[in-house]
Amino acid sequence: MPRYGLIVLLLLLIGILSGCMATPEEQVVQGVSNAHAAFESEPQRANKTAGQKELYVPAGYDFEEASDGLSSLITRGSDSFVLLVNPNEKATSTFFYNLQKADAEQQWVVDETFQQNGRFGFTMVKEIAEDRLELVVGTGGVKLTTVTEESELPRNMDWMMKTVRSIDSDE
Repeated sequence: MPRYGLIVLLLLLIGILSGCMATPEEQVVQGVSNAHAAFESEPQRANKTAGQKELYVPAGYDFEEASDGLSSLITRGSDSFVLLVNPNEKATSTFFYNLQKADAEQQWVVDETFQQNGRFGFTMVKEIAEDRLELVVGTGGVKLTTVTEESELPRNMDWMMKTVRSIDSDE
């Protein structure tokens, strides 16, 4: 009899845990919500420098600035994030967003834009393989891109928007 009780308990636990897993749609909705909240919040305090710009990079991430001062690489374990800064673009710029939209054949699963106090921001997601997504987050003349798993989408959208938001495009 105890054996059956253990099996029932295990099945119940599996059912509860599987019910707690967010669906891909819920991951996307949560990610966009995180990005929007990060866009509208005060910029994070800068802790790194890229060229003439200062930016925020979360703890646990490594930062490498390229020699051109316009691009940088942020890594965490095997995950890489490419940061591009165009110093000629202001916070109102839609340059990077329009560049992403230039190829009409690309199918973006997420294409969200944000505006606040004259600033422009966006987040875009494209499926590139099963459970692998290209994530692009930007504000004004700053863009951060990665390839991520669905399960990491909400967390990545949050910190990536905080990072691009921390760079002052109107100096």
